[in-house]
Amino acid sequence: MQILHDKKFVFFDMDGLLIDTEGMYYQSRKEVLAKYGFPFTKEENMHYIAKGFADTNRRLQKLTGDKKLGQIIFDESMQLYHDKVLTGKLTLKPGAIDLLQYLQAHQIDRYVTSSATQDIIKINAEHAGIEKYFTGFISGDDVKNNKPAPDIYLHALAVTNTQPKDAVIFEDAESGIEAALESKVDVVVVPDLVQPRTELTKRATAVLTSLAEASELFE
Repeated sequence: MQILHDKKFVFFDMDGLLIDTEGMYYQSRKEVLAKYGFPFTKEENMHYIAKGFADTNRRLQKLTGDKKLGQIIFDESMQLYHDKVLTGKLTLKPGAIDLLQYLQAHQIDRYVTSSATQDIIKINAEHAGIEKYFTGFISGDDVKNNKPAPDIYLHALAVTNTQPKDAVIFEDAESGIEAALESKVDVVVVPDLVQPRTELTKRATAVLTSLAEASELFE
């Protein structure tokens, strides 16, 4: 294909794209909510995906009808998720390592551009064994507005001092795809738990079933 052969920078979302974290976030929230008497389904969890932690916190406060309790549940579920990470329960998405190694070998810079906090990004990357493959980490802490606003990708362009034509973004979720498209950077979509709307994927440079298909785009 070679549709990305001239790219110099690759910006990666993390949750659901490089690392299979969404299932762990769901299980952690479900366990803590159950502790306080609230059921939580996979269907309900779909609304929490790729929106950032501030949005998750607000949704939990609304679900419980109590801001204080919602905050407690958010904090406890994040701690439970963190404990799961530290016990080695993170798994990489298929093809992630091969793609990162390919980009590194071809001297194409690689940045994580995730709505998560800087601490969470680095902990996830470290315990998933991929921290060493990245040129840098850009987080939701670095911008005012999280995805679907384009702030994080506009910031990534500024940090790398590059033009949109020289970069490509890999995303899995609608909010990230919307942010990428708004930033005028080419986006490759690799859907995870939720299939993005057709009107978004039609505007993508490519849509893949897994990262295992990505290297050939650069060759």
